[in-house]
Amino acid sequence: MATLKTASDLLILRRFEEALDLCRNELQGIPDNKRNGRLAESLSLVAVQAFAELNRWQEVLPFVQEEFGGLEKIPPRVLQLCIALHAKMCDFAPITMVTEAWLAAPGNQEAEGLTTVAESYIMLVLLPHRKFDDIRALVEGHPIMMKDRREAFLRLVDAEQRSQSCEDQTSSKSEVSANKEQGATYGAIATLVSWMKANMLGTSPSRHVRIAVLLGVIGVVLAVTLRRRKGGAQDMSPVLTTLGGQLAWLWQQLFAPYHMANS
Repeated sequence: MATLKTASDLLILRRFEEALDLCRNELQGIPDNKRNGRLAESLSLVAVQAFAELNRWQEVLPFVQEEFGGLEKIPPRVLQLCIALHAKMCDFAPITMVTEAWLAAPGNQEAEGLTTVAESYIMLVLLPHRKFDDIRALVEGHPIMMKDRREAFLRLVDAEQRSQSCEDQTSSKSEVSANKEQGATYGAIATLVSWMKANMLGTSPSRHVRIAVLLGVIGVVLAVTLRRRKGGAQDMSPVLTTLGGQLAWLWQQLFAPYHMANS
């Protein structure tokens, strides 16, 4: 675990090559029968982030495939991060193939892990492309998914389809495009929050890591909100009010429980 902390610290210090080399060397020393353990998973998460920071994101899928002995054996948290990375880079074909193969693998039919991967895949890949039939097929084809999530996704698909129908009737093409972009962006933010709640709080990251992540999320929300309202100064007051509410919500979701538990 000391090596993992060192690698995480190197990542924060922006010494990405060193962090990546340390993770790789440590992973090589883990026996194959222990590759499904928490240490290998956590080291791989740091390595994936280092690849992304070095703009070598195309190497991520081959890397995790090699480390875990096959794409279907990638841990759910690692695959979630890969989905987020490829969605960010708008490289959807490879991650779609990998995720669908992972979801279909007999060894991955465990409710919690399958649900979290499916959630990321739906929110970051399928929903932004309005692939409603694919979402419904995925949800209905995996009854092992957590019941509340399955029902929530089906309600979401119905709502989005109704919204799209209304947009087609009442909005111009530019307005429809803006609404699609907004839905994709906030879907990505919601999934990012879910992932960080599941992974950061559970591993008690350092204060610096939590601050860095919070600042990153604030930056995403602020950039998206202001970009969408560029040139509309008269509307900035309600935008800033909404932004303040979003940031307060993010704090409550990500950090307030940890703060309260340690106060």
